[in-house]
Amino acid sequence: MASTEFCCAVDLGATNVRCAVLGRNGEISGFQRSEVSGIENASCITAKIVDMIESAVEETGADIGAVGISTAGPVDLAHGSVVNSPNMQAGEIFLREPIAEAFGVPVCMLTDCKAGAYGEYVFGGHGDASTLVYLTMSTGIGSGVISKGEILQGADGNAGEVGHFVVDTKYNMPCGCGGFGHWEAYASGSGMPRFFAEWLRQQGAEFEKPLLTSGQILFAARQGETLCSKFISEVAEINARGMHSLVCAYNPDCIVLDGPLAREYADLLIGDFGGYLRMPEVCVTELDGNAPLLGAGAYAFEQRKANF
Repeated sequence: MASTEFCCAVDLGATNVRCAVLGRNGEISGFQRSEVSGIENASCITAKIVDMIESAVEETGADIGAVGISTAGPVDLAHGSVVNSPNMQAGEIFLREPIAEAFGVPVCMLTDCKAGAYGEYVFGGHGDASTLVYLTMSTGIGSGVISKGEILQGADGNAGEVGHFVVDTKYNMPCGCGGFGHWEAYASGSGMPRFFAEWLRQQGAEFEKPLLTSGQILFAARQGETLCSKFISEVAEINARGMHSLVCAYNPDCIVLDGPLAREYADLLIGDFGGYLRMPEVCVTELDGNAPLLGAGAYAFEQRKANF
C-alpha cells in the first residue's frame, strides 16, 4: 500500500520547475530544480518532471502516496493538462495521466496561485482567514482564493486569473494572452521592461543604459534614479487599480503577496488602493517562495484522504 506519510510536490512555472518530497507537516526533502523556459516540446517538459520525481524519491528513499502539481495556467482539469499558457511556449502539456501512470499513485493539479493560496492557508499562518487572496508577482501575475477553507476553482480550474484584469487604457500595452491593458502587461517580471520602454517613449525620455530587467528597474528606483523612480510610481498606481479590483471581486480579509518582485519590492510596488469596502490585511509571504510547492503537497494529502 502506498504511503500516507509522504507525497511528491511539483511546481511548474514559466521559467523553472521545482520538485520535492513532502512530509505531512510540510517538511521538504529531495529538492530538485530545473529550467524549462524556451522548451517548446510539451512531452519534454512532462518527461523532465517524471525524471525529477524519480530523482527526489531515489534521494530520499520515500514511499510516496500521491503527487500534487502546482502549475502556471490556464489548465484543463478534466484532461489534467496545461493549455496554451501565455508565458510558456509548449502548447498543451499533459501532466496528470502520464505522471500517474509513471508512479502508480493518485495525481492532483492546481494552478500555481491556488496552490500558493492553499500553502499559505495550511502552512503560512493564515488558517483563520475567512477569505484569503494569494497574489503572486513573478513572470506573470495571478491569484488564488481560499474562502471558508475551500479553494475557489472556477468551471475549468482557472478562477483567479487576475493578471488579465484590465487596469489601463492609456498605454494599452499588449499582453501575452493577446489582449490589451492587462495587469500582467505592466507589472509582471516579463511585462515591466516592455512597459518601461513604452513609458520612456511616451515621455520623450532617453535612458542611458540598455533595456533593464524588472529587478534592475526596481533596484535603480530604490537607489533614487530619477526616471526609474518616476516610472515605478506609475507602476504602483496601476498595481493599486489591480488591488482595488481584487478587493471588490473577492472581499478578502487577507491578501498575501508573493513572487520575487513582491517579496523584495512590495513597498515600492503597492500604491494606496483604498475603496468603499473594508481594507484587508496585506502582508508578504513568510514561506520563502515555497507556498505553491507546499500547497500542492498539502492538497495531494487532502485529496488522497478524501478520495482514496
